[in-house]
Parts: sequence; C-alpha cells; structure tokens
Amino acid sequence: MIYQKDNYKKTIPPFSYDEDLDSTIPVKVNISVSIKDILKIEEINHVFTVKYAMIMEWYDARLTYYNLKTVRSANSLATTEIERIWIPFIVFENTEDNEATVGSKKTEVTITREGDFEISPKEIAEEINMFKGKDNRVSFQEVYTKTFKCEYQLQLYPFDTQTCSMNMMVRELERSDMKIIPDTILMEGKTVLTQYIVPYWSLSYINESNPDQGINVKIILKRRLINELMTTYLPTTLILIIVYATNFFKPFFFEAVVTVNLTSLLVLTTLFISVSGSLPPTAYVKMIDFWLIFAQSIPFFEVLLHTLMDSQRKEGDRDINHHGQTIKVGSNNSQENMQDNFGYSALYNVVGKVTGKNNGFFKKDGKIGVSDRAFVDSKLIARNEELEVEARREFYNNTDNDEYWLRIGEITAKIMIPCVVLTFSAIYWSYGLTQYLTN
Repeated sequence: MIYQKDNYKKTIPPFSYDEDLDSTIPVKVNISVSIKDILKIEEINHVFTVKYAMIMEWYDARLTYYNLKTVRSANSLATTEIERIWIPFIVFENTEDNEATVGSKKTEVTITREGDFEISPKEIAEEINMFKGKDNRVSFQEVYTKTFKCEYQLQLYPFDTQTCSMNMMVRELERSDMKIIPDTILMEGKTVLTQYIVPYWSLSYINESNPDQGINVKIILKRRLINELMTTYLPTTLILIIVYATNFFKPFFFEAVVTVNLTSLLVLTTLFISVSGSLPPTAYVKMIDFWLIFAQSIPFFEVLLHTLMDSQRKEGDRDINHHGQTIKVGSNNSQENMQDNFGYSALYNVVGKVTGKNNGFFKKDGKIGVSDRAFVDSKLIARNEELEVEARREFYNNTDNDEYWLRIGEITAKIMIPCVVLTFSAIYWSYGLTQYLTN
C-alpha cells in the first residue's frame, strides 16, 4: 500500500505485529476443504491421490491491519508479507513423509474486513485506518496434490465400499496454542470415476470425544460392478453352462467329456490367477475368490463323476477300429492284425495298388527306400472316424453296466449339480448385493 504526498513516496506496511502480546487462549483455526479431483486410486499400493484446495481461517490478536478494503481480494498479502505472519502448521498425518502446510508462491493469504477501525493517533502524521486483528479474519488458501495412504478392505470385493481419509492434525507441542475446527467441505470434481462412484464425503473430527487427535476428510468409494460382471462373472457363467452341457454327450464320447471339463478347469484357473494378480495380496479370502474356487470345483467334480460312471461299464470282447482295420480286443490274433495294419505288408499292398509295381519296392532288410519314403507318407491311410465312432457306440451298447450306479451318476450330474450351483449363486448374489446396497 503506497501513500503519496508532495512527490514524496512512503511505503506504509499493511499491518503491525505486536510480539509482546501474549494470550493463554488457544487460537481456533477453521479448516475447509474443496476437493478438485480424485486423480488416482491404487489398490495394490494402498494409496490414493487427491487434488484439493485447503482453506484455513483464524483471528490473530497480535496483528493490527492498516487501511483494509471492503473487498477481500484487495487485501491480499505479498509473499514477503506472508513470511512475516504466523501460519498454522497442519500436518497431513497419513502421507508418506508427514507433509504439512507451509507458505509458498502458490499460497494466497487475504484479510477479510469485518470489524470497525480506529484512526491512527495524532503522533502519526499520516491518517491511517487501523483494524484490530482479533476482529478481522485471516484466510489462508492453497491447492495441494498429495498421495494419502488408504487401507482397502477387500473382503467383499467386488461388492465392497471403501472409506479413504485425509488426516490432518496439530503437532503435539502446539496443541495448547492452537485448535483446529472442521468447517465446510465441497466436492468440485467428478463423483463418477472409472471404477468407483463417490456417493458421500465429509469433514469432521477423527474422534469427537478427543478433538486433539485431529480432523479428517472421509471419502466413500463404492465400486462399480459392471467391470467385474463383464470380465469375471459372465465368462465363468458361460463356462459352467458348457461344463453342464457335457452331461448330455453320448456315453461313448467319454474322451470329449473329459477334454471339455479339463479345458474349462484350465481356463477358470487362468482367470483366477489373473484376478488375484490385479488385487493386493491378502491373508483373507475375498468374495470373488469364493466364486472362482467354486467355479473351478464344478469341472473338477464332473471329471471325477464321469470317470466313476465309466468305470461301472464292464469291458468284454469287442471290435475296435485301428486306422480302418477291425480288430477284436482280447483275441489271440489282435497283435497280428495290428502288425498287419501298421506293418510293411500293408504299405506294400497300398503302394502296389497305387503304382502297379510290387517288385523291388522293399529292400532285403524290409526297410523302405529313401527315394520312395515321401511318396509312401503322402499315401498313408488316415483314421476312419466313422468306423471308430461306430465301434465305440457298439461297445457302450454291449457293455455289462451297473445300471443302479449309472443312474445315480446321471441324477447327480444332471439334477444335483445344477441345484447346488443355483443355490450357491442365489446365496452368493443375495449376500453380495445386500452388502453393496446397504453400505
């Protein structure tokens, strides 16, 4: 503030500071917070990053202000003036380095004119309007971007609701001189985030019965379910439907039943590892773990059940297909038939029919010539799938079955397992959605 008279300039300080004035009454500092944005939520590292504006207001009786304007913005202090006054030292307790409020180039300190003024005494040549510090409020404001610790409780994941806080407290040596009081809180940022919704926020004492423990900003984060529904629950449901469909395969497709169930078990295990890797390791079991472990147990139990059912089918003499040749299992000439099926005589006959030359094709030691091997490989007879399927069907139709246990197995596979899955799903989703909606 500049005072000018007769081409003579003299700087008048905006305030005077009485260091001898002492008071046993602690200064009450009102704290308000305006949340600009929630920048980052890191569950694995148990932190979250917030951009916010912090406003502190107090009355300093040791100060006397000169010539305050009615507009608060006109009473802004310069950086050199901010360094001369007392600023509350508030510690952000749950940051990594216990960061605190300090004056900087981004700090805004203004004086709000509230009380009446007094004219300067006659001893002072200049006419100055003097305002007492006890009647005029000091306002401190600065925008911070800080990372706070947050212990994410994931027992109910993905139906969880997290409570993260920004703790502010006074150093123990200054608690007798200063008391912080929660004032107002504003949410200026978005409340619908990528993975969360912010339904509630508050500014209050950490412990109402003991204000010396400080105050905190609580931010409630409710998880959005659509991501987990699309990436975890929907795929597992589709896989379980496929697993259940294998119960309606024909009995002679036992190998296909086992293959589908084992493949489903592998996919579910991979999904379980992927979900666990995206979350912080915990000593407790999460709700998503219950779902995935239960889903893994269904194809595992299906394999055991179908294996038990197949073991009840007693094998007797039967014909099977080996690359187009019918062989009776258990007969004395089965080995001869297999040798004839895979031996040199079969190749000899095949090549003879194709080339019309039977003489001189094989060497004396019975091995195929190098020049003829590529030709023979290209003309080998492939497996006859129709004969193989027919042979399996005939075997399963002619086996000596234990009908009682097979019937029990079919009832278990087609009725009891679906009932167990539906019951578990109903209990799981009822409990999860109840917790999600009531929190």
